[in-house]
Amino acid sequence: MSEVLTQIHYRIDSRTGLPLRTKKEARDYRDYVIAQLQDPDNLEKQESAVTFQKVWDEYIAGAGKGGQAPSTVTKHSSVWENHIKEAFGTKYISGKRAVTTTEINEYLAEKYYNTDLSYGYVEGFLKVFYLLYGEAYRRNYINLETITKYTKERNIRIQMPKKTQVDEEADSTIQVYSRSDVLKMYEVFESTDLELPFMLGIFCGLRESEIFGLMWDDWDYEKNTLTINKQLVYVAGAWSLTRVKTLASSRTIDVPDTVSKLLSERRLALAKAKGTPAYRSRANEIVMDLRDKQPVEIIGGDFINRKLYDGNDGKLLTTNSFKYYSRKIKADLKIDFKTHGLRKTHLTNLASSGFPLKSLMARAGHKKLETSLKYYITEDETSREQALRIINSLNFNDYYIDVDVDLGFKKTMRMWLSDLGEEAFSKLEQSEGKKRQKGNKNIDK
Repeated sequence: MSEVLTQIHYRIDSRTGLPLRTKKEARDYRDYVIAQLQDPDNLEKQESAVTFQKVWDEYIAGAGKGGQAPSTVTKHSSVWENHIKEAFGTKYISGKRAVTTTEINEYLAEKYYNTDLSYGYVEGFLKVFYLLYGEAYRRNYINLETITKYTKERNIRIQMPKKTQVDEEADSTIQVYSRSDVLKMYEVFESTDLELPFMLGIFCGLRESEIFGLMWDDWDYEKNTLTINKQLVYVAGAWSLTRVKTLASSRTIDVPDTVSKLLSERRLALAKAKGTPAYRSRANEIVMDLRDKQPVEIIGGDFINRKLYDGNDGKLLTTNSFKYYSRKIKADLKIDFKTHGLRKTHLTNLASSGFPLKSLMARAGHKKLETSLKYYITEDETSREQALRIINSLNFNDYYIDVDVDLGFKKTMRMWLSDLGEEAFSKLEQSEGKKRQKGNKNIDK
């Protein structure tokens, strides 16, 4: 234990609440902590039941002495008072009744997926939790094993949920696939379990998590529309349904006939497969519905995308299902396949075809105009050529004359020949005694 503790850096002496100012003070305090942790008489004290509220109060009491910037303390206080206090204030950070990492991770996931809070804002919650556990450790309320488990161990520590694709798309550059690339990739997916998900991406522009969150009551056969109001994500060790991130992301879109035909075929095939032993055994998976405050278990949910091949009838398809094909396409076709690239290709093609921008935003589920402009509308060769023709048609080879115009006050104005006409220009030139000047191609002359 002492070898591990030598790698931990202390900044505050929990006995005084004052910062450690020299290496000697730090070494002395480290030795004190090691002695405390190795003393059997202190073990009960280390894991005594202490609430989050008590640790928070002690942090605030020493905040001014620890060298924290006032703005940082203010941010932490806002997160604590407005969010964490209500959920965890009376719960225990240590002792036999201490909250688990799973409880905290589920809380972070609920705040991120089911509220309007941004990923960056919820990251502030994570920082406060780490701060509280660090404070509890410095005050010997928890031992080294506990703080390592809660803040260091990769698979079980307190951590942020996976970003939604709404947020990921803002952080990455995704290519637009050419027509030939799309056709090559379709040949890979044709007549497989992933054919329909592929088509939902390229023809409907759905995000990957939205594709696999679709259920049969989301498809209106008569109106030929799909309603997108949830997504399938992996939260705290279980596949879960959460609400889409923003109000604009909840939408109903038109479905092209090609996809509608596939949906009809898939529904019929799944209905036939339900009688097989494989389907019955695979259809009892549990998906957590986290769209409301109280989680609900969905057993064998009526999801659109399920397996029909390879003896796995009925097994739920998820966002992991594309991984094998992504590697295969990259190896065989030398195409960097990403499902979000299908979405971007779909929306870019709509924009290039003159699809109304407002309609494109609604179909994509974008709230802000700049989101569509920045991430989806990419110039193709045709639009670039059109732009060049327009630019090259502009002609600034004109003649101008500077004349004094009486507008109730004297003002010198530059009059262009093309605006005046040759005859009017000559008269102005003679009456004003101005010298005719040849305009420069540079409009700034």
